[in-house]
Amino acid sequence: MNGNLSSGTPAELITARSQAFSRADFGFIYDSYHSESNFRRQFVSRDEYLQFGRTCLGRDYQIISCQVLAEKIDGHEAQVIYLMEMRVHGKVQHYAELAWLRREREAWRYDRGLKMTEEELPANSQALTFSDFVKLDPATIF
Repeated sequence: MNGNLSSGTPAELITARSQAFSRADFGFIYDSYHSESNFRRQFVSRDEYLQFGRTCLGRDYQIISCQVLAEKIDGHEAQVIYLMEMRVHGKVQHYAELAWLRREREAWRYDRGLKMTEEELPANSQALTFSDFVKLDPATIF
């Protein structure tokens, strides 16, 4: 995908977003959000998010690894499950996320997500399935 939003699968977009975060490419991250996502309602201006990313995210958050486990595509919508390992303020954290993506302008865009905390992860996190996320509180979808 290499920073090109017009090509790639939903899983490749998740991987590209992780790589963009690692190189502090907050422009790519902003552009990869669906225009109707809650994120875009919070950050209406691209420049506002770029400033936020540089001042608040770039130095305190580091992605160690991002591993896509599953992808499901249904027309213009998709779901991706992935495991994330991050260093946040110097402390390593693990979580899983179920991301929903939607097509927009001939490309996949991140719409919303549901995180499974480290405490909620099963013993074999590699075996997570879409049904594992049904147990989580839907009110925590961001």
